[in-house]
Amino acid sequence: MFAFRLNTTTIEITREEIPIPVPKEDEVLVKVTAAGVCGSDVSAVYHPERVQLRALTGGDSLTMGHEAAGVVTELGSGVAANYPELVVGTHVAMLGTNPCNEDSCDACLVDRGNLCWSKGWYGLTRDGAWAAYVAIRASSAVPVPTKVTIPPGVVAVATDAVLTPYHAVKTIANVRAGENVLIIGSGGLGLNAVQIAKNCTEAACVIATDLREQSLGLAKEIGADHAVLPDKLAELISTHKLRVDVVVDFVGIPSTIKTAVTVVKRLGRVVIAGIGANVFEIPRQTAMAKEVQILPSMWGTRSELVEVLGAIGEGKITPKVETRPFDECIKVLEELRDGKLKSRVALIP
Repeated sequence: MFAFRLNTTTIEITREEIPIPVPKEDEVLVKVTAAGVCGSDVSAVYHPERVQLRALTGGDSLTMGHEAAGVVTELGSGVAANYPELVVGTHVAMLGTNPCNEDSCDACLVDRGNLCWSKGWYGLTRDGAWAAYVAIRASSAVPVPTKVTIPPGVVAVATDAVLTPYHAVKTIANVRAGENVLIIGSGGLGLNAVQIAKNCTEAACVIATDLREQSLGLAKEIGADHAVLPDKLAELISTHKLRVDVVVDFVGIPSTIKTAVTVVKRLGRVVIAGIGANVFEIPRQTAMAKEVQILPSMWGTRSELVEVLGAIGEGKITPKVETRPFDECIKVLEELRDGKLKSRVALIP
């Protein structure tokens, strides 16, 4: 089968022919129907100082791809007894975080499997889904709702591009009824965050900001109450007498974190979900004077992915997804790196 693999020593990605994996006792073999391309993939290939991938399963290379949809084609010997919902032909989403689910794991024990590293993350530390097939643990295969048809490309990007902002907005920010929310960065994750804040919480007002006028227009189209350039943000807040209770930053660089801390109310919450810089630079005096909560956010959990797929099925979240042939994988990476893409891209075999 084909696979796009990254050499973690030379940081080169190539298309290779490798054997179809054989599922272990607790795994299922999934025929990939769509796989997403993410900003962290770009960082791993072109900015390894930000995201350094490492193969935990031996050797110095791994198949990339941590966002995926597919169809179960084979069950490991122990799957049927423990996961009766998984049968050959089941459409699934791949939970890239792949938590261990052991009672001894303090993260998994409180449903925070996104913080469990013990089994390795698909496409980041163990073979992922930029391939014709991927073998994944049955516990990381999340059945797709059958009441409505969700396109494979949408399912694939839901596993990160929707799951990550869902976790940030719903769980970490814990947006409450009547609160005003500012979303910094209206790219793939930020636009989904706008919809999540608007349709999956009881937020009173959702504000979006971005350097790109086109992104601001898209934010308004999908429900943002206000969408402005960063240099117009203070004026907007003053004119409309808005109190910013929560800021969710999907950029994560010094200037955006400074903006977040500056505009959020006293005792407000700033969630950082962007990985634009290696170190959080927080304006100390402003943050301390307001006792601002600084809350990092990482990916999402299995239970949240179930909720995300349900919300997509109900029409509360409609991710913008462009599909491209798998053979354009490297080209798509380059276009994402160069800022040429208008939406998330899902690769289709």
